[in-house]
Formats: sequence, C-alpha cells, structure tokens
Amino acid sequence: MGTKIFNGRYIANCKDKEIVVFIIGMRINHLLKFWKWVPVFNAMGPMVKELYQNPQWGFLHTEFLFSWRKVILVQYWVGFEELVNYAHGKNHSYAWKTYNNKIKDNGSVGVFHETYQIEKGASEAIYVNMPKTGLSKATEHIPVSKDTNTAQKRMNG
Repeated sequence: MGTKIFNGRYIANCKDKEIVVFIIGMRINHLLKFWKWVPVFNAMGPMVKELYQNPQWGFLHTEFLFSWRKVILVQYWVGFEELVNYAHGKNHSYAWKTYNNKIKDNGSVGVFHETYQIEKGASEAIYVNMPKTGLSKATEHIPVSKDTNTAQKRMNG
C-alpha cells in the first residue's frame, strides 16, 4: 500500500504553537573517501529512530532530503530548549565527538545546521493533493476552511 494522498487543500494547523525548525545536514566533499563520509551518514538513522521512540523529548518529525553530495534533514521540534537538550544528550554528543575525532579539518565531509524559532501564529502552509508532509505531519493536518483560504488569513488568523 502506498502513501495516502489527501485530495484537495489542507493546512498545517500550528497557529497556537511555537515550532522550531532545525535543518541539519552533511555534504560529501570527497566522494572517493567513503570511509570518511559513510560513518557520518550512518550516524543519522539511529538518532532519528531514538527521537521517534521518545516523543517526550519534544521532537515532532523529520523529513530526509537527498541531493547531489548532500543529505539534509528538516526537523520539527516543540521548542528550542528541547532541541538543545537532545544535542547535549549522550547519543548526539557521541556522534559529534566521533565526527570531530575522525574528520577534524581534513575537508572530506562537511556538516551544517540552521535553527529557526517560529513564534505562535508566525507560519502558514498549504498542501494540495499531497500526503501529510513537513509541518502538516509534525502538527495537525486539517482541510482548508473559509477562515484559512488564503495565505494572509492563515498567517494573521
């Protein structure tokens, strides 16, 4: 069975919640040095699995994006403090220390992250003929109504 498509127009209902969007990724700078970048790539899956198994930590959802030389995860969190607490936790700290010990500044693989703290009512999203994805999968996925029919209405309530 495939992914369920929600025909029509839907929104992510998160106007009453703060959301933190965390983008983290890696870039393979030297393709042939696979022994350098494969362990970095392999460290992502267990951490994401751990996050899904512990929703009390404030993690909501992640999306994996792949492009030439890059793997990017877009994550949704209930707050910045929860994200920081996870970053200082055992598994992430171990992965970060391992990266720094093995890669250092040799340039074979790079990592990056960006964090966006979105206040209540400061986001809007629309999904047309789509499965639940992104913010709608992290929060509440509801049909468009007359009160949410335009971007201005969704943003300004």
